Amino acid sequence: MTDKSAADANSIWDRRYESGGHVGTAMINEGDPIDFTQHKFLYRHAVAKPTTGSEDGWIIDKLAADFMTPPVEKILAIGVGMAWVEEHLVAHGHARHITAYEMSTTAIEAARERVRDKEYASRLDLRTGDVLEENLPTGEYDVVFVQAAIHHFDRIEEMFQLMHRVLKPGGLLMYDEYVGPDHHMYEPEVMAVLNAINACLAPQYRWNVLTNETREAIPEPNLEFMMQHDPSEGVHASRILPLTYQYFDVLHRGDFGCTVIRPFFTGILPNFNWEDPKDQTVARLIVLLEQMLTRHGVLPHHHTNVVARRRKLPRPPLTAEEAARINFADWPGVREVERPAKAGGIIARVFGKG
Repeated sequence: MTDKSAADANSIWDRRYESGGHVGTAMINEGDPIDFTQHKFLYRHAVAKPTTGSEDGWIIDKLAADFMTPPVEKILAIGVGMAWVEEHLVAHGHARHITAYEMSTTAIEAARERVRDKEYASRLDLRTGDVLEENLPTGEYDVVFVQAAIHHFDRIEEMFQLMHRVLKPGGLLMYDEYVGPDHHMYEPEVMAVLNAINACLAPQYRWNVLTNETREAIPEPNLEFMMQHDPSEGVHASRILPLTYQYFDVLHRGDFGCTVIRPFFTGILPNFNWEDPKDQTVARLIVLLEQMLTRHGVLPHHHTNVVARRRKLPRPPLTAEEAARINFADWPGVREVERPAKAGGIIARVFGKG
C-alpha cells in the first residue's frame, strides 16, 4: 500500500465514524445488512458457542478470564476504533491500565467523550496516531491486545516486530482476527461451496438488499472494488498466523470458521426473521455445514482468536509449505513435513467439480 492509499484508508474510516454507519460506532448495531455478528441469533450459534461453549458467551470475556486473572498491569491495544472492547476490559477489572492507539481521530474523540466521566477514565489512555512511529519503550507491556484490526495493518511485519519488542519477557499477544485471503479474495473452492448453498435457498432468502435484486450467485471477489471501498481491508490477512508462529509461541488458538457464514449472509441478512423457527432452521443448517467442512479440514478457517507468548528470539520465517494449510483444522504445526491431500480435491469430489 502506498502512502496515498494509506491516507485514503484513514480518511475512509473517519468518514464512517462521522456518519455513524460503521458497526464500530456502537457496541451492537442490530439489523446491519453486512456483518452477521451484529445479529444475536447467528452470533450465538456461529461464534459464541464454538469459541466459549455457551450461546451467551463472548470470547473476550473468556480470554480475559483465562489470561487476565489476576488483572493485567499494562496493556497496549492497537487499532481500537471507538475502544468499546478496551473500555470493557478496564471497566470489568481485567486490566489496570490500557494504552490504546487508533488512527481515526474521529473515533478517538468520540471514545474520549464517552468515557470522560467514568470512574475508570484515567486508566484508559486513548491516543490518536501511528503506533509504529511512537517510539514506544522496549519491554514495557504485559499484553498487546488487538481486536479485529491486525488484518488492516499494511506494514504488518514491522507491526509484529513492534509487538514482540514492547512486550515484557513472557508477555502475551492476544487477538481476535480475520485471517483469510488478502482483501477477501476468496479461494475458488470456497466460492464453489458458497454458490452450491446459495442455489438451495428459496428466492425470498436470496433478495440482496445491497443490490436490490435476487442473488443468483455469490458475487465474485473484486480487488478493484475492495481497493476503492477500503484498501486496508484484509491487506495482509494471510500473513497473520505465519507471523504469529514466527514471533510467538501459541498458547491458545480458537478457530471459528466464518469462511462461509460471513460472505454468504452479506446483503441477505434482513430477509431472515430470527424469531421464526423456520428461518432459524435454515440459518442453523448453513452454520452446521460450515462447521462440518472446517472441522474435517475441507475448508480453511477465516477467523480465529489467539493467545501467544513472546519468544525470546523469533523463529525463521515459516516456509510456504508450512503456511499452506495453517488455517486448516488438520494443520500439522510448525516444521512438520507430512501434508494431507489438498482440500480442493476433496471439495471437487463433494460438489462434483473436476
